[in-house]
Amino acid sequence: MPVRVPGRRAGSGIALRQVKRAIEAKTTRTLSASLNLTALVDFMSVIVIFLLMNFSADGDLAQNAPDVVPPPAAAGSEIKRLPIIAISEVNISFEGVIVESSRVVLTENDDYPLPRLTDALKKEQETFKILRPNQEFKGELIIQAHEKLPYKLVRRVFLAAAKAGYPNISYMTRMVSADK
Repeated sequence: MPVRVPGRRAGSGIALRQVKRAIEAKTTRTLSASLNLTALVDFMSVIVIFLLMNFSADGDLAQNAPDVVPPPAAAGSEIKRLPIIAISEVNISFEGVIVESSRVVLTENDDYPLPRLTDALKKEQETFKILRPNQEFKGELIIQAHEKLPYKLVRRVFLAAAKAGYPNISYMTRMVSADK
């Protein structure tokens, strides 16, 4: 193919000025894109309202053990963040850590002191006194027990907690309506 002398540019032969301007406008576009501010504000408003509706200042105060179903109750009070002893048919845990076996505690004699539970409670009490030296230790505790457990097991845990310095013990229940 022979070399030719440069000629006119593409689009220069177009007679209509409007078409020429449209072609030139397409080649000189800006690289920045603009956002529709109204849509962005609407989106942020929906997100804020959603988060406000679903936010809980209390948080998840109780660590629900999967194998513990608390007994039902028609009356009760709002839960506070306190140490929790969970008693299931298999084990006894303090703040999510297994400290005793429920079956072993049931087979032992009546004066079995639940030594690992008592030690964990005393460590918690010492930690409270170190972290909050200006506050009085009230000895508050929540017991979360399965609804079908024998009274003997629950009573032993109550006694061990009281002996470890926790006289203010609350019992976690499942809220049901009063009209049932």
